[in-house]
Amino acid sequence: MDYYILTNEAIVQQIGRKLKELRLAKNIKQKELSDASGVSVFTISSIENGKGAALLTIVQILRALEQLDYLEYFFQEQTLSPIAYAKLRRGEKKRERVRSRKVKGVSESEKNDLEW
Repeated sequence: MDYYILTNEAIVQQIGRKLKELRLAKNIKQKELSDASGVSVFTISSIENGKGAALLTIVQILRALEQLDYLEYFFQEQTLSPIAYAKLRRGEKKRERVRSRKVKGVSESEKNDLEW
């Protein structure tokens, strides 16, 4: 589903429907969920009917439904793509290798010794 075409209110309604679906799939009544989560029956009903709720309330309900894995996306470690890494590296100075200067098989120090 493309959530970007939905309004914020429509997304909240989708979340409420999903929470209700999860509750019904576990055959739990709103009162039982209220007791398990510490969230009032009125608030649970409001959320399921598409009214807004605090994030903490959503987490409490998900925990009581044993569905915290729905939050997994928020806890994923962000990896740096190879392209982004290359862009970061462009700004760094490159270390240059120090080379000894040789003139026809003679090192710089030997050359100084040979000069008059």
